[in-house]
Amino acid sequence: ERELHTLALPAVMAPPSANALEEYLQRHQLQDLLHRMANDVARAMPSNPIDFMIDSLLKTASASGEEPALMTRLKDVRATLAQDQAAALALQTKAERLEKENAKLQYRIEILNKTLDDMDKAGGASGAAAPVGKLPVDACDVPLGHSAFSWAGGVSLAAPVAGADGSASCADSGALSQEPFSGRVRVSRLIKAGAAAVGETVVVCGWVRTNRKQKDLNFIEINDGSCLAGVQVVVDASTEGRQDHALSSGASTGASMRVTGKVVESPGHQETEVRATKVELLGSVDGQTYPLAKKGHTLEHLREQAHLRPRTNTIGAVMRVRNQLAYATHSFFQQHGFMYVHTPIVTASDCEGAGEMFQITTHTLPPGGTPGKYEPADDFFAKEAYLTVSGQLNGEYYACALSSIYTFGPTFRAEKSHTTRHLAEFWMIEPEIAFADLGDDMNLAEAFLKHCFAHVLKCCDEDLAFLSKMYDPKEDTAPKLRERLQLIVDEPFERITYTEAVELCVKAAKEGKQWEFKPEWGEELQTEHERYICESVFHKPCIVYNYPKGCKAFYMRLNDDNKTVAAMDVLFPKVGEMVGGSQREERLDVLLQRMKEMGLPEEPYKAYLDTRRCGTQKHAGFGVGFERLVLYATAMENIRDVIPFPRWHGSALF
Repeated sequence: ERELHTLALPAVMAPPSANALEEYLQRHQLQDLLHRMANDVARAMPSNPIDFMIDSLLKTASASGEEPALMTRLKDVRATLAQDQAAALALQTKAERLEKENAKLQYRIEILNKTLDDMDKAGGASGAAAPVGKLPVDACDVPLGHSAFSWAGGVSLAAPVAGADGSASCADSGALSQEPFSGRVRVSRLIKAGAAAVGETVVVCGWVRTNRKQKDLNFIEINDGSCLAGVQVVVDASTEGRQDHALSSGASTGASMRVTGKVVESPGHQETEVRATKVELLGSVDGQTYPLAKKGHTLEHLREQAHLRPRTNTIGAVMRVRNQLAYATHSFFQQHGFMYVHTPIVTASDCEGAGEMFQITTHTLPPGGTPGKYEPADDFFAKEAYLTVSGQLNGEYYACALSSIYTFGPTFRAEKSHTTRHLAEFWMIEPEIAFADLGDDMNLAEAFLKHCFAHVLKCCDEDLAFLSKMYDPKEDTAPKLRERLQLIVDEPFERITYTEAVELCVKAAKEGKQWEFKPEWGEELQTEHERYICESVFHKPCIVYNYPKGCKAFYMRLNDDNKTVAAMDVLFPKVGEMVGGSQREERLDVLLQRMKEMGLPEEPYKAYLDTRRCGTQKHAGFGVGFERLVLYATAMENIRDVIPFPRWHGSALF
């Protein structure tokens, strides 16, 4: 009590009377509290009695239902700490996101630097200078594989000429150059020119999309296949040829026309239109029998009209994308020093060892007759001959002399398949690189695919937008067409071994994933496994390598474990396998043993074996089905819709 009296009251104040102190202690029950605390201290004899007593006071206050100021303050501090912790977590999340964005940018910078290095090695090649009369393009903006003209999208506007007032105007000779071999202006150029072409006299040819008549005017939409949109032609009473009976009766959808007129601003949704001074009906159409009348048509119906279906928006867009992918293929390999080699279509060897080949012969079977005994020696080539399934083996011969080559041509498989992913005739891209291993092969495949899709994104914007609108699932929350292609370009491909891929699928099964085909080591990965790895595990393309030798071809290099081969597959979301490749077996003894295990005779492969006898070296390559590349770039579901004239089991129309 004396201590409390001394410590609790300021020195300047007079000490309270004994009665007042007694009353204070009783009112706050401090006397009993202090006695209990003294007894507790005596029993516990804590090393730090001050902390012990403070703790005791806090417990007593909490038990009485009263919260001391210290507890209130501690809670405030705790709340502040929680807020700070949440803010720190948000900053950490933002930092991680920025780190990922930075990684992507660094990756793209590396690709750009690689391209610049290649340009330096090639002597500073940066695309041809813009031809006279073309839109000027900064050479620094022209990537490898493009001329200034092609990178501008084919625009042929003349360079602006300064007018009297110093403003830019079109040259008197015409702002739109004509096609060099037909004397017309391409519709895509006219549309891309926009308002810059107003006032120019042009000749436009194409096929009628629509022909609407309103009083004394005809509004005819013409498309020449150079782009998705058509140009609107306005025909009035003064237009030469308008009164032609054939024009009025035969210029329905599908008819071909030649129009001469002046480009004017359009009051409609299009920027410009052509005010016709002369129209010529080149080829009329009977609207009652035309197979592609202006209405919706199923893709199945269009396959039966393959000779006319490129006039439709869908097939026209697909073929323009296909064209750009073919251009990107050649530009990529030419930029990187590859030589284009034409491998034979007629072959005597089965590259894949699958036996699903079309045999060719000049032997004829009499009508109603039965086949006689077949003697290969009597046939045209004096031996059994087939349509090739791959140009790889022949490509290897040239790679073993010219170092880096690629093939790009038709191949054939006699598979009686009716799936949406198989054709009997299709095109293959097959590069081969000498003095390269599996890692180099994977790098080449990834760089090639990125180049192709980057080119399509640059050059096919209108067609991609249309295909996405028409064929991307409306309810699907997955990335749309352009986003999928951009993902290929931006994201480094994941790389895992076949064993790791199987383990991922087995783990998914244990967690409840249902598989149609059970994932097992030693078996080929099925499409469902490949798509799961890309779509559910990594959410981007993935390269799987080192496959079991039992499920791969004889020419793939045997690894040191004697169980796997140096093979790789590039897997894509929504598709599965896009590319298949390997390091080739360059060791003669190992190659002969592999052929023996697979029951392949040596004689048909004598030339192939000679490359191992005559200065062998490591080399690698891959193959990619061109139609699968087009399929992925167009959002189409059936591979028969991305090749001009599809052939499959039971069908070889046109």
